[in-house]
Amino acid sequence: MPLISVIVAAHNREGFLRETVYSALYQSLPNSEVIIVDDASTDATASVARRLASEDARVRLLQLPRNVGPSAARNAALDNARGEYIAILDADDVCLPNRFERQVRFLRETRVDLCGSWFVEFGRGLSRTVKWPYTEAALQAAMLFQYTVLHPSIMARRGVFDRFRYKPELRLAEDYDLCVRVMSEFRMANVPEVLVRYRRHADQATLSQRTKMEEVTRRIRIEALQAQGIEATREEQRIHNLIRAPKSNHSMDDFERIEAWLMKLVDRFEHPDARHIVASQWIRAAVRAAPLGWPMWRRYRASVLHAMVGGKTSEDLDLAVLAAIRLDYGSPVFEILRRFGLSA
Repeated sequence: MPLISVIVAAHNREGFLRETVYSALYQSLPNSEVIIVDDASTDATASVARRLASEDARVRLLQLPRNVGPSAARNAALDNARGEYIAILDADDVCLPNRFERQVRFLRETRVDLCGSWFVEFGRGLSRTVKWPYTEAALQAAMLFQYTVLHPSIMARRGVFDRFRYKPELRLAEDYDLCVRVMSEFRMANVPEVLVRYRRHADQATLSQRTKMEEVTRRIRIEALQAQGIEATREEQRIHNLIRAPKSNHSMDDFERIEAWLMKLVDRFEHPDARHIVASQWIRAAVRAAPLGWPMWRRYRASVLHAMVGGKTSEDLDLAVLAAIRLDYGSPVFEILRRFGLSA
């Protein structure tokens, strides 16, 4: 029996699938099976998968008669998985050669039930290394605001997926939804090492998909609060979602409400890692409130939250520039500044 079952759901990924599967097969810890689910692709994905399966007995192919979406496709693979551990890998991403060895060792040594890892983004634009929060306490806090476990870096004990599966109806943010539910019963952390290369390409979420993604994400953020026993009024739920909303905040009243809500959340946590993660959301809120100008910047600097995150000079200067020009979040100029190293 394989030690690891690698789940690869693929829909129209003929150009990437071979590299993805090879990266899972040629690992420093080789005892694995790769289950490819062809989700009714209309390109040559199925042909590539069949060749891979014919070349290596460790590769198994499931072909679905109709397109069911990534959640249902992964569930089909999970129904056929035989490994002690389950690894998720998207059909366009790449594992580093030591990924499985490092994650299995991490799960065994820490007794964590599910782990992700740091990663490198590559493909379109400049490559960059992403280091998300990695301790259990930090992840618990971070997941209240956004998804901070790279989905194709997930490895979990089999029992996690015996208890929880993907919601078949979700085609967007299904990974965030899954991990919020997993955190209610299991331990989660990130391995603080780069173990995956995450590919950016033109076929990823369009603007319309990102809009739908935010709609789903708003609901999941509230479920994350509930899963951790944090009560929030309807107004507090609105404010909570505003912190990470992909748009500018033009209301000083809302900016002040965000400050009060974050102070309330800080008090919910005892671990310094968690408190720091919550307080750091003040910076994100200030970036979105740049159109408010200098009144926003003065409020940002005067807050206890600013002191809690250390008030880095580079971030303060970036926010001062954004406030001075009252730059809209997500505008073309904002995206250019972020691409060239905007600290905030």
